[in-house]
Amino acid sequence: MKTFLLFSHIAFRNVRRNARRSLFTIIAIAFGLFCLVIFQALKVGLHREMVISTVQLDAGTLQVHAAGYEVNLAALKKMPDPEKVISVLREQGETRFSRRVKTSGLILSGKKSSSVLLSGVEPDVEPHVTFISGKIVKGSYVNTNNGILLGEELAQSIGILLGDEVTVMSQDMSGLPVSGKFPVVGVYRTELAAFDRSHAFLSIAQLQGFLHADGVVTEIAVRSDSRDESALADSLGRSLPAADYQIRTWKEIAPDVIQLIDLNDATMQLLILIVFAIIAMGITNTMTMVVFERFRELGIISAIGTPPSGILTMVVMESFCLGAVASLLGSAAAVAACGYLGRYGIDLTAFTSANQYFANSHVLKAHLLTKDLAAANAVTLFTAVIGGIYPAWKASRLKPVDAIAHI
Repeated sequence: MKTFLLFSHIAFRNVRRNARRSLFTIIAIAFGLFCLVIFQALKVGLHREMVISTVQLDAGTLQVHAAGYEVNLAALKKMPDPEKVISVLREQGETRFSRRVKTSGLILSGKKSSSVLLSGVEPDVEPHVTFISGKIVKGSYVNTNNGILLGEELAQSIGILLGDEVTVMSQDMSGLPVSGKFPVVGVYRTELAAFDRSHAFLSIAQLQGFLHADGVVTEIAVRSDSRDESALADSLGRSLPAADYQIRTWKEIAPDVIQLIDLNDATMQLLILIVFAIIAMGITNTMTMVVFERFRELGIISAIGTPPSGILTMVVMESFCLGAVASLLGSAAAVAACGYLGRYGIDLTAFTSANQYFANSHVLKAHLLTKDLAAANAVTLFTAVIGGIYPAWKASRLKPVDAIAHI
């Protein structure tokens, strides 16, 4: 232990001997660590925003439908015994869920029209599943029998104002055409214009009556923040027979989100490899120069009885000291930057206004995880040690006579 502390003390003093070169090396390592921590925090923030936009926009954590349900079916697919599903959800401890009726429709105003997805929702509980109720810019959210809620983009495209009546056309349970007039009671705006143009909301009671589908439920959306969605789906699947019910998690509803997250993770791993390869080469170059400049000194140390392992340890410790100081500086700067970006973020409106993964906000905020910061520091120190091993090995192989005679 005393020997280790002695070598550590010598290594730290050696770092200070050429302060300028050591400072440049430390800055380079610290900058690499800083960039990786920031990128990782922004990536985590990006993934969180993507998941929030997917789950809280419409999908929920998971959805339950009748077996054989398909999103693009024109006819209503009635769910058998929705109360059974609700009972099972409550047994599982889930409290945030909403019954829905969804069908395609056509909205007309004067000479203008637009195809939409009509969603009948429970006004009291739907806000606990999705964030649409918090995006109202005019009027109010749907109520039991008060009219229709339109997206701002849709309202503007067909010239609708708050309080105007629109004609809605669709198909009822029997496949027969139905039409009716509904007052516009509210206008909402998310950060995803495509969604706002294609989704209209009514109360579930209104839409059931309009479609001659009293008591019909086509979907139950669940939002659960306390459980893994796959575990919840498996648990529900044991109580709801597959012959009658279809259970899909948000990952199955939006597989492109998972693929993009995996792609981002793979890209980040490649970036980490490249950056730390550059750091390792920089440390190797620095320590090689250190060894070359101190041939005679190392030869004398060897001549007075220091074993090769001692010289190797001393040089590696010097490399480790460079990495440790750089880690402290880089981490401090990265934590400060992540704090700022976590509070204010980066406005990406110009690049994400039509992106489905930013329906809640166009501001990308950093989210720094302790494990990510610890991992980045661990990799930095490991890279510093690895980068110092080759010059340390070369130093330990020096013959005292040749080293002392070196000019």
